[in-house]
Amino acid sequence: MKKNTANKKIGRAAINKSQESAILHEIIETISYNLDPKEVLARIVKIVSSVTRADSCFLYLIDGNDLILRASLNPKPLEIGNIKLKLSEGITGWVALNKKTVAIAKEAYRDKRFKFINSLPEDRFEGFLSVPIIYRDKVLGVINVQHSKPKEYTANEITLFELVAKATGGAIENASLFSEKEALKEALETRKVIEKAKGILMHEFSVSEDEAYKLLHKKSMDKRLGMKEIANAIIISSEFKK
Repeated sequence: MKKNTANKKIGRAAINKSQESAILHEIIETISYNLDPKEVLARIVKIVSSVTRADSCFLYLIDGNDLILRASLNPKPLEIGNIKLKLSEGITGWVALNKKTVAIAKEAYRDKRFKFINSLPEDRFEGFLSVPIIYRDKVLGVINVQHSKPKEYTANEITLFELVAKATGGAIENASLFSEKEALKEALETRKVIEKAKGILMHEFSVSEDEAYKLLHKKSMDKRLGMKEIANAIIISSEFKK
């Protein structure tokens, strides 16, 4: 009888290990093939919700002294980017400040740390599991999953969720670095195009560099187009004249 019980335990452990590997692999794929920050976060929320079979999932990121909702399982237009919590507010803020997981099996809304947000029906959900997103000992945000009915979170579930949150930290950091590089690349390309367009204007109209820039800026305002678009149009027009 004891042998059968032991075998069952080993079986459960193997299943959990297999599930863990599959989930972490999915997150790695998300990092590798999709570096758009919004899409990364949306995908991670779906993965987390699937893992925990949650009725609700919210992902908050730290911005200054605030935690801002950046992704949710069932997003509403007015929620994403607009729901904010101070680092001292709610269970979510407590988790971020203390770098510790909180698991509440039922009546999470009765916890003294809980903060009600009137726009969210999830405020009355029972089960609540909140994990900090940490990358290299820095807290980037918090992931919350909620269950509409009471839910006992097992040690294995919590450990797996924490591993997912850790991998999420890497995904967010990679996506952020990608965005910064792309922004820098775009800025350099824009500057290069504008400089070329200024050179053309200076030559064609015998004006100074400052006057050429003012012409570009005025045309941009008049046409309600970006400076890069106007500069590209000038370059193309000049090439046709050759």
